[in-house]
Amino acid sequence: MENALSSGRPDVTELHAVGRGVDRPEHVVVAGDGRVFASDKASAVAELVDENTVRRIGRAGGEPNGIAIDRDGHFLIANWGLGVLQDLDPQTGAITTILSGQLEGRPLRWLNFVLVDSVGALWCSVSTTADDLLDTIARGTADGFIFRVAPDRRSAHVVADAVSFPNCMALDRDEDYLYVVRTVAADVLRFPTRGETLGPPARFGPPLGDRRPDEFGPGCGQLLADPQVGRRWGMADGCAFDAEGNLWVTLVVANRIVAISPDGLAQTVLEDPDGTLLSAPTSIAWGGPDMRDVYIGSIATPHVLKGRSSVPGLPLVHQR
Repeated sequence: MENALSSGRPDVTELHAVGRGVDRPEHVVVAGDGRVFASDKASAVAELVDENTVRRIGRAGGEPNGIAIDRDGHFLIANWGLGVLQDLDPQTGAITTILSGQLEGRPLRWLNFVLVDSVGALWCSVSTTADDLLDTIARGTADGFIFRVAPDRRSAHVVADAVSFPNCMALDRDEDYLYVVRTVAADVLRFPTRGETLGPPARFGPPLGDRRPDEFGPGCGQLLADPQVGRRWGMADGCAFDAEGNLWVTLVVANRIVAISPDGLAQTVLEDPDGTLLSAPTSIAWGGPDMRDVYIGSIATPHVLKGRSSVPGLPLVHQR
């Protein structure tokens, strides 16, 4: 695996597999007490106890995708394909539905990610309203949306519409902006946060992939079968902030992780073109006593990667 950084830039070392046996660990989250959890298709959420041990919790159905921890210590699950926002009690394994079906006439089937802010509101992304996911990727259709669930969970409303395949999201330290990864566009938008809604977005940092205009349209999604095309397109997926304000972004089909600095410059942190170790990375999480343990989720491996980061991560709400 190639490390493309020079001295002084974010770096990751000592990468190795943990939680072998977890099923589709798309997203990783580290609890306030340091325990590590990942989404798990075979259950709902799995605790990654050590290198070869997982402890499964609940049974969500579908494909648990983005996960988060709320202020009560419950897990929130964006269930991909099932289109349900779920609450998982880690003590009992009981799962309750927060939202399902549709919102304001928009289907929730491709519910992708859920994020908790400091007041307990939930910010969620739905990547597309179309039934045919591959067609959306082929055409680059901007029909995804973002919605907010009130802290008491009694109401939800759409806060951004006509977004091109929104995926993972992150809030900066002061929650001034909501940063949204756009998978097909392979870039990041940031929306000013305005109470219960969002202001107009602007792109943050440069494009992270290179998809030509002639590579959009019916059938173009099949081009991803070519590894060279995939590496060029990138297909951005997960994101998380470090304590220095760099936004780390995973490029799932390029097997690459980049960091966008506060001034908008992008640099490669890790790159593994052949996917020997870093394969289809989809999320990043920090933990450990010094917040320098870094965890990388994947949709292609039955484990999570753990390493050591040269910079600490920005603690999420439940870690503060």
